[in-house]
Amino acid sequence: MTIETVASAAAVVMAGACALTDFLWGKVYNKAITWGMAFVVLWLAGYGAWHALGGRTAMDDFPELGLWFGQQMPAPPPVDPEVLLGLRSAADSGKSVMPGPGEPWPDERPATAEGPPPEPKFQAYLVRVAANFGLAFAVGFGLWWFGMWAAGDAKLFAVLAAMVPLGAYANAFWPFFPSYVLLFNTFVALMALLVAELVVRFARQAVRPTPEEAEAWKAAWTWIRGNVKNLAIGFVGVVFLFLVIRTMRMLTRDLLTSYTHITGSPLIYMLLFLVFHPLSRAMRRPWVGWPIAVATVGFIAYVALFPTPDYNLGTVLHVGALMLGLVVFLIVYELYLNVFDYRPVKVWELRPRMLLARKTLEILKEDQDLVDRKMGPVGPDGLAPEQVETLRRWWIDRGKGGRLWICRTIPFAPALFLGT
Repeated sequence: MTIETVASAAAVVMAGACALTDFLWGKVYNKAITWGMAFVVLWLAGYGAWHALGGRTAMDDFPELGLWFGQQMPAPPPVDPEVLLGLRSAADSGKSVMPGPGEPWPDERPATAEGPPPEPKFQAYLVRVAANFGLAFAVGFGLWWFGMWAAGDAKLFAVLAAMVPLGAYANAFWPFFPSYVLLFNTFVALMALLVAELVVRFARQAVRPTPEEAEAWKAAWTWIRGNVKNLAIGFVGVVFLFLVIRTMRMLTRDLLTSYTHITGSPLIYMLLFLVFHPLSRAMRRPWVGWPIAVATVGFIAYVALFPTPDYNLGTVLHVGALMLGLVVFLIVYELYLNVFDYRPVKVWELRPRMLLARKTLEILKEDQDLVDRKMGPVGPDGLAPEQVETLRRWWIDRGKGGRLWICRTIPFAPALFLGT
């Protein structure tokens, strides 16, 4: 146990408390975010004092955490196998019995003076924490902007990124944005939650069927059949892109390691997840899709006929299985958003901050003037008070019935807790 355990435990408690409030009241409170940021400030001050007093920190085990961007630790000297086996003393390591042509005798070789390795500094650690927090805030803002997260989820992610100590990312550390691991874990946890819910709903429908749920499953099957082509195109595209990335990593391993540090597979999967839909749309153009498809099939045929240790059918199957998992996640996620993410409420129970389900939005498209001007678009944080009144009057005046449908919202705060 190190002093970083304190911050890790606080992050778990923080994420758990926000998951509980989100589950009970559907909200991540700003008060909790404020307390989290106060902890970050106090923790960093205490961490800096502990380091200055000589206390043991993660920087002792991983000096890179306390180095400025661009600084690197020198590579460890190679181990002489003869010294390791006791066939030669360490003092004689590297000495040859007879020097080669034009080489000086070992005793005459000038000593190469190598400077001491750079010392980790708390100031550099602080800069890395600030950069990680800034990128986490930007990513959270982007997910909020595109309507995937509510504002509370975005702020919670940024605070958790600041609370989790950098030493926690030792197994998959990316210097510029180590909290991508937290984001990756969150989406994996979300996948598990959504699959569990769909299994429960399917079992409940099998035991105690309802017409509304039966209609939802019928719509789900229709949605899958209508989107299977796009998903197949996207699958081929991400397999091709993954193989390209893997080839680039193999051919330019030293360059990537020195300048980008893109060595963790979760980071590659996260990048592919983000480009799946743009790539799928681009591949619908024949001049883009056909060359990529032909190149992918040709590459698979080539590695089948001329396998190498780095590329063979096993590699292709492994990549295909990983990308299939990515596509399955997208199917479940999109299926949930487009078909299952709704619950009926009475029109008089409509409240601010509620999100309209797609079923309701389809009905509202009958009056485009309402959507564009009178009510306006609904933000990712839900309906504004004036939008509630406008929608309620329109719904009643048009005789749409006594209820409409709202989103039950995807539980991102519990997923953030599991990811943490």
